[in-house]
Amino acid sequence: MNKFFSFLLLLALSFGAAVTLNAQPYLGTDDDGFVVQITSPASIVQTIFHGADAGVCQWVGQSSNNGATPWGADLTESLCGDVVWADDSLACGALTNDLTGKIALIRRGSCGFSVKCYWAQKKGAKAVIILNHYANPADGPCSTYVPTGQLFGGMAGLDSAAAVNIPAIFLERETGEQIDGALKAGQPVNICFNFLRMTTPTSASQYATPLTQVDSMRAITVTYNNRSGAVQPNVKVKAEFYNPSGTKIGTMTSDLADVALSVDNFIVFPSFYAPPAKGKHTVLYTNDQYTESIDSVYSYFEHTDYTFATDNLTIDPGGIGPTNALFEANNFEIQNGGLTFTGQTPTKVTYATFGIANIDSVFVPNADPVANTISIALYKADADGDGNGEISAATSSFADLGAGLLGYADYVMTGNEVNDQLIHVPLTDLITSNLGVDLEANSLYYITLYYNGLEAGTGRSIRFSNSLDVEYASFDTYYTTPVFIDQMYGGWQGAKVIQRLQIEGFTPTIKTAEPKLLAASKINITPNPASTVLNLELNLEAVNPVVAVSILDGKGQIVVGTQMEKSIQKGVMTLNVTSLPSGVYYLWIRTSEGSTMKQVVVAH
Repeated sequence: MNKFFSFLLLLALSFGAAVTLNAQPYLGTDDDGFVVQITSPASIVQTIFHGADAGVCQWVGQSSNNGATPWGADLTESLCGDVVWADDSLACGALTNDLTGKIALIRRGSCGFSVKCYWAQKKGAKAVIILNHYANPADGPCSTYVPTGQLFGGMAGLDSAAAVNIPAIFLERETGEQIDGALKAGQPVNICFNFLRMTTPTSASQYATPLTQVDSMRAITVTYNNRSGAVQPNVKVKAEFYNPSGTKIGTMTSDLADVALSVDNFIVFPSFYAPPAKGKHTVLYTNDQYTESIDSVYSYFEHTDYTFATDNLTIDPGGIGPTNALFEANNFEIQNGGLTFTGQTPTKVTYATFGIANIDSVFVPNADPVANTISIALYKADADGDGNGEISAATSSFADLGAGLLGYADYVMTGNEVNDQLIHVPLTDLITSNLGVDLEANSLYYITLYYNGLEAGTGRSIRFSNSLDVEYASFDTYYTTPVFIDQMYGGWQGAKVIQRLQIEGFTPTIKTAEPKLLAASKINITPNPASTVLNLELNLEAVNPVVAVSILDGKGQIVVGTQMEKSIQKGVMTLNVTSLPSGVYYLWIRTSEGSTMKQVVVAH
């Protein structure tokens, strides 16, 4: 599966001055460091990033053949040109139209990539754009996001690679349709392969923060690259902050001395406090060496009434999720996670918000509720209170999060949901069973979404609603979100899963049913602590078609596979815990009469 996991990490240090890190430039035609920018017509203007840095659709370049040097021309400076179709759009033979000074547009298929480029080169093309196709009508526009999409990889050179000396790139079908639509409408299309001097701006630890929780922003970063051809002395990079009304509220600068050629300089500005103001804030990053429009970059964050969010508060229709094959390979389980940062004031979260993009595919009519359940869990990230993040970069484990589970909710799909319409589910305190969970000030919390499709039996992975990607700084020794531990994902390439928290005062526009809690009198867990087995005694009101029981670890993942008992009212379900390390776990029980989570201890 072609996916990119974006990481949001909190700087645990407060930087007193800007910090600069250097990285070596990219090599090879697959990524010389440029972006593809459609500059006209205005209706399709966009910037398309390479591979793992992509937005919704991406571009890729020429790939090596059997270990050989990547074919075609390396780009060392920006290239722009008008785009025209090759007269034979497959370009598998000699062309007749004059392509001098143009960027040739060619379809994938019927012959090798380099053959197409060779014939376009013969007619004077300065570059080639090859457009991807669909494998079948059911496939989607960007292969990243479809269960069975046409493979979108590098362009193998094959037999004619050595004869090609112009650059060529590969675009996904959605982008191709936009270009083709403009050309058919008689609109000239201009595309540039631009080397940006300013890239990857970030400005906040999470995109959205409630007004009562606004705090100093950390991870304010941008990358500067010297494209001048010589060492640049005394470069100034500036970050300017604007509130929703457009008023400048602050400026920070970073001074770089003797900036080497074509080297990425990763700049970390000091933390900054933007006074609470409802709406969208802007951070403008500029430098004193380049003044073109492409040399100013922006990042954004929002202050809201009640909403914590790592996504950008919009919905990108269609959702994201693993392929059905990967879903099956992971025991029909999927879990997403995101990180919330509280401010100086304690608060209470009352709802978790998410959306489903393929309800018609995953909902099972007339099934037991277990088959249609999505579970939400809320964890304290620093469960032991030592002030350190619970993730180890070396082991990708949450070593001391075992006691971190604070609240949960189970949402049972009804089949009446509208695709990508947001669902707001009340959260239950794990200890008190009251609605709403108290959060401490200056703390971090994980919110996760979990779906198990084993009982549903459709073989279809759920696709959770998403926004487009939100850039966050990456420091792999501190807190990480979206969570990426085994099956726990926060985002796919160019996207963020919508998994928001709403604080007290939030009123959902579309109300959901109150959670159906399983009464404590209906279960009995023994022994607790346990060393070999856990026995769950059930005393239900009626025969339940299915009862599902799982053991979760501290990061909310199932560590003992889901056990199901059919047609049961009274009886004992036994779970083997011999293989589990000693520690704190959670017994997650789902029945037709409600669900609950209970803390259990394994002690060998």
